[in-house]
Amino acid sequence: MLSPKEILILTCGIVVMCLIILGYHTESFSNSTLCPDQVQQIKNYLLPTDDVIDKMDNDSIYLVFEQYTTSTQFYCGAPSRLGPDSGSGKNVCLDKQVKPVSSSCIVYSFGSKLDFAFETATWNSFKCQIHTFDPSIAVDSKDIPYYINYHLLGLSGRDFIQEQPEVWRQHDRPLERVWRMQRLSTILKQLSHTDKEIDILKIDIEGFEWETMSDIIQSGALKNVKQLCLEVHFGFSYKHVVHGKSITLRFTSNTWGNVTMAYQLKVFSQLYKAGFRIFMYDALDWGSRHIKGKTIHTLNELSLINLKFYD
Repeated sequence: MLSPKEILILTCGIVVMCLIILGYHTESFSNSTLCPDQVQQIKNYLLPTDDVIDKMDNDSIYLVFEQYTTSTQFYCGAPSRLGPDSGSGKNVCLDKQVKPVSSSCIVYSFGSKLDFAFETATWNSFKCQIHTFDPSIAVDSKDIPYYINYHLLGLSGRDFIQEQPEVWRQHDRPLERVWRMQRLSTILKQLSHTDKEIDILKIDIEGFEWETMSDIIQSGALKNVKQLCLEVHFGFSYKHVVHGKSITLRFTSNTWGNVTMAYQLKVFSQLYKAGFRIFMYDALDWGSRHIKGKTIHTLNELSLINLKFYD
């Protein structure tokens, strides 16, 4: 007859062996300062290795994405919401290691559609230097709050001029038809922020995040970013179809960013290797799909911290 302790050890061993067989890997966490209920919040579900991802079909990739992006990898002791509960607000961590320092902090916000709720909440809380970037909508200076440095500029994995860009969202304002796009490393250099700490980097760029994020990681532009608020659009893209006053979705045969789903999933592996950990997520029902009886939230708001600042 096995003792309870022996049963627990045997069970853990079986679980670990199953993970190894399936191609998953685990990581040790130092949770000595956390209470048991806090440790439970860290689900620690990690991705398969790249070679395993390459062999997976799209349905399997969708299922892994759902599991990964609705799991947490880090415990933030002081979570907070900057802005409303709607999509324009963002979840941030106010642990002392990554909390913006009033008046000296720097915040980058990519994608706004002239909705400055996040920026306004950030300004009211910390008086940060705020830079907002969006190339899509024609603006007038009177539209921009005085505390925002607004740039008619888009984020990309390369520096170029985008002519006749494809727009995924409906707008009630004139759209710019030529977009100036730049890498994050280029923007940091132009604003003399290459060696500065960026307290919060918010990216909400409607499916263009995949190639962009890969470049940001590989270029090292994330090294001084304390927190990343990232809206991800996963898998096959959709378009908004207007029916009078209502809007519905129509999925297309193209993937977001025109990259494979395997590529999209591997970006999360790159983020993990770069030291970024999910501490909060908000899986949105808009754009959900149903795969093998499970709801897949293809639109998800992720909040990640950079472990570098907890050393």
